[in-house]
This record gives sequence, structure tokens and C-alpha cells, in this order.
Amino acid sequence: MKIVRFNDALRIAALAATDAGLPVQWPVGLVRDVYGRLRFAVNAERADYPEPARLQLESRTAQLGAFATSERVLFRDDFSDADALFSHPDWHQTLVVGNVEDEEEVGGLAPEIPVPLLDRQVTGQDWLRTEASESGVAHPPRIVFYGLKGGVGRSTALAMLAYRLARDGKRVLLIDFDLESPGLSGLLLPEERVAPFGLVDWFVEDAVGQADDVLFDLVSDSPLAEQSTGSIRVAAAMGNGETAYLAKLARVYADVPNPGGGVQRFAQRMQRVVEALEAQEKPDVVLIDSRAGLHDVAAVSIAGLATVALLFATNSPQNWQGYRQLFAHWQHRPEVLRHIRSRLAIVQALFPETDQAARAARFVQQSYDLFADHLYDQIEPGDTTPTDAFTFDMNDQAAPHFPWRVRWSPRLQEFDPLLRVEDGGADNTDIELAFGPFFQEVISAVSGG
Repeated sequence: MKIVRFNDALRIAALAATDAGLPVQWPVGLVRDVYGRLRFAVNAERADYPEPARLQLESRTAQLGAFATSERVLFRDDFSDADALFSHPDWHQTLVVGNVEDEEEVGGLAPEIPVPLLDRQVTGQDWLRTEASESGVAHPPRIVFYGLKGGVGRSTALAMLAYRLARDGKRVLLIDFDLESPGLSGLLLPEERVAPFGLVDWFVEDAVGQADDVLFDLVSDSPLAEQSTGSIRVAAAMGNGETAYLAKLARVYADVPNPGGGVQRFAQRMQRVVEALEAQEKPDVVLIDSRAGLHDVAAVSIAGLATVALLFATNSPQNWQGYRQLFAHWQHRPEVLRHIRSRLAIVQALFPETDQAARAARFVQQSYDLFADHLYDQIEPGDTTPTDAFTFDMNDQAAPHFPWRVRWSPRLQEFDPLLRVEDGGADNTDIELAFGPFFQEVISAVSGG
């Protein structure tokens, strides 16, 4: 007997759930548990659903192999609170990749199978959660700095953008959510300037109802802005003199009880601390350093917090492979995709000094292929392009795929933004040469210009 693998099981279940012989008034959804096992769910009373259709679904369960749970189809009357399942916010209309062996081949590709899916995951759930803040309070522009890997100059670009904005008179708030690799405070704050508490303290104190008491002592001034008309305030991951960081970090991602019942997820807690800091600091702009990689912190930062999400990249196969996995994850959930794609901007990091025209062209081609294959609307040849279509030409410099470039500079290789020019630090000319065009793109994006 052929072993059914993870991808096979979802495709088999999707085909069963969308069988043309099932009642159209009750769409069949799929519930996938944390192990990948699947069940059929119908938002109807069991007695109202035709028995032949129910038996048909139950018979298909055996085809799922090890990824089957009970043969019993879930109906409303199986629950004391049916809406807790059937109205759960994590249901998403999902496009399941087909297989040419399952259906008639169309243009050399298997058709996608649209099906409602409630995907229970241990981690990664927040890549698909795009709900706005529960408070409804207007917030300043939030710029998220994200990369699949470290070492691409993301934190340096963040520090330099903060410096430029402060020089322009802006009140800048920096939030270091790279909790597993805290380093923003070391880049922007001398040790004696680091605040007594860090973000990890807020999360652990929040779990026991004491977060408000640490908020004021969580932010400190960076001397990088001392010669500017604006300010740079830093909420670091780690407080000064920390001795129990790992013990605190191990508890950060836990859901905590809500006073009114239920639990508050980590994503909601991230929203709350950002809003609390914004209310306290009243910044003009918020810069968020996200954790690298496909992590829940990055998911919340991009999908839940960002006004603009800067995707740092270099022209390497590993980079494009990683972004393709992330974009494909969104692509298969169209309503999530439509919410996220307009806030993305790709940054070509460490843009070299040599062979620039050829390197730029290769990067644009790779970036365009990535966005066109996964995020842009597909317009068939000969069809009229709708006015609201999200699609762009490869060389359209206003398109999300067209990179904002940060130049590689030998002057910034071992960069210390707090080092004075007379002691060997970079001056404004060095900074503008490497970051000037990048600054203008970001400022234009957040100002709507």
C-alpha cells in the first residue's frame, strides 16, 4: 500500500471536500491538527446533512493513511459551542496544489483546489493572522526591518535611518524584537545608557499583571541623535545588568490568561506593548527590528504591525528559495495575500561597488520572478488588465519587487554609529553615499509621497 505523505493527504482531502456530488449549500471544510491529521467539518446540523454525502466523506477518510483522524465528520451538534470552531478566525480559503494524476491536466499544470482550511499549528500561525489592532487607535508609521538571514546589514540600515530621521527633526522609536539575538542596544547605546528593563521583562511581567510598572524604565535615549533636532528612543530586548535573560526568554512566547476569560496570544501581546510604547513616547516614526528567519516574531511584525515591511535580500539562491517558501505560503491563502502584499518592499542589501549594472539587472529579474509567480495578479495574455489589478512590469521602479538599494561601503564594514568622525567614525558623506537613495524611498513610502 502506498504511503500517504503530508502534501498528499491535504490534496486527497481537498478533492474529497470539493466533490461535485456533495451539497453545495454546505461547503465542506478541513480541520488539520498540529500533527497534520485531517478531518472534514460541515457547518450544519448532522440531521440536516444528507446521509449519502456524509457516508461518502467518511469513506474517503481511509485514503488519508496516517494523516486521518476519526472517520466521523464534524457537524455543529458535535459541539456545545459550535461557533468556537466554525467561526474561528483562523479559517482561510486555501488553494491546495493539485496533481496531474488527480485531475485533467490544464496547460501542463494541475489545477489548484480551493477549500476552507483551519490549520492548527504549533508555530507559524501568525503568518496568516492579519487582524488590525483590537484598540482601533491610530498609530504612527511603523517600518519593519526583516531578513531571512543575518549578516545583510539590516540593523546598520535601521540605525542609519533612525539617525537620518532624527536629523530631520523626527521623534524616532526603535523597538528591538530580535529577542533571540539582541544587539540593537549595543549598536545604538553605550552600556551606561541601556535602560534597566528590556522587552523580555515586559513580557514576563505582563504574564503576572505587572507590565505597566516597567514600561517607563524600558526606553532610553541614544546619543546618536544628540546633535540632531529630533530624538532616538530605544526599547531594547535586554535590560542593563541582565543576569536571567534565557530564563525570561523561555517564557516570552506563552499565551497568558485574559482577565475577561480566554487567553491572549503572543501576537496580541506584541500589539499591546507596541501601542503602549507609542502612547508613552509619542513618536513620529516607529522602526521595528524583527527577528530573522521564518519565526513567529517576524510573522507578527510583518502581518500584524507593519506599515511598510522591508525585506532585506542578497542575490543568493538561499535567499530566493526562502522568500519563495514564504510567498507561496501567502499565495495559497488569497485573502491573506491581498492584505499583506501592498506593504512589502524589497531591499537589495550590500549592493557591490563593481559590475553594478549587471548585478542590478540580475537582482531585478530574480525579484520580479518571485513577486510575479506568487504575489502579483495573474492576467492571461489578451485579457484586459483591471484597473485595480495588483500587477507590475519588471522595470516599474514603483513596484514592490523593484529594489531599494543599500550600497556596500568599506567605510562601514566595521561600523560603529556612536564613534565620532574625528576618531575614525563615518561622516554624513559616507552615510549618504551608502544609504541616501534608500532613505529617500523609505521616507517617501511612509509619507505617502
